[in-house]
Amino acid sequence: MRWMALLLAAGPLVHGGTAMKSVVCKPVEEAKGKSGQELADAIEQVGMQFARANYQLAALLPGDPPIACFQSKVDSSKLPMGAR
Repeated sequence: MRWMALLLAAGPLVHGGTAMKSVVCKPVEEAKGKSGQELADAIEQVGMQFARANYQLAALLPGDPPIACFQSKVDSSKLPMGAR
C-alpha cells in the first residue's frame, strides 16, 4: 500500500488546460437505424455539441451508426506548446 502511494506521489503534475485534438471522430449512436430528416437531425445535434468546442464537421462516414468526424477550427500554432 505504501509503495502505491509513493508511485502516485511521484507521477507527473498536470496543471489546468486540456489538449485539443486536430480531428475527432465519433459514432452517432442516436442516428442508428434512421434515414432522411431524422438522420440529419441526429447528426446536427452532435455537430452543435462539437461547434461549442470550436470544431466543425469535416467528414461523415456511412454505416449504422454513421461516424462523424470533426476538425478543430483553432489555429494550432496559437495553442500553448503542451496542447499541440
